[in-house]
Amino acid sequence: MALIAQLHDGVAINKCPLDQPKLTIGRSSDCDIFIDDVVVSTEHAVIEQVDSPGSGTQIDYYIHDLGSTNGTQVNGDAVSRQKLSHNDVIRIGWVNFKFIDENKADPDQTAKIHKSWIPGVYYTKDKPDD
Repeated sequence: MALIAQLHDGVAINKCPLDQPKLTIGRSSDCDIFIDDVVVSTEHAVIEQVDSPGSGTQIDYYIHDLGSTNGTQVNGDAVSRQKLSHNDVIRIGWVNFKFIDENKADPDQTAKIHKSWIPGVYYTKDKPDD
């Protein structure tokens, strides 16, 4: 199952499973994900489940901006409609979400912690592509 996780300073603070055909995001209390922020439109965006072509059971997820004032971003790029991939970062207003597709995640991959030259500061880095 796929989900989106609301991020705060890179840490997931809320998780919302994508277990319905459409999930609305916006400032309206009628939205599935309510964001109380004046830079977010009343009905800002929607995430839709779409059957993957050629696959009877595979589902793709798309985010669609609903003509919002400040737009929707995926990985830093403004989008009107975009297919979501595992680990994409969605920004709506000042709020960031991470799209997690558990079917595409590698459960055996764990990030390695590296110590920086600054005392008490550690970091992780992505594995280089082969």
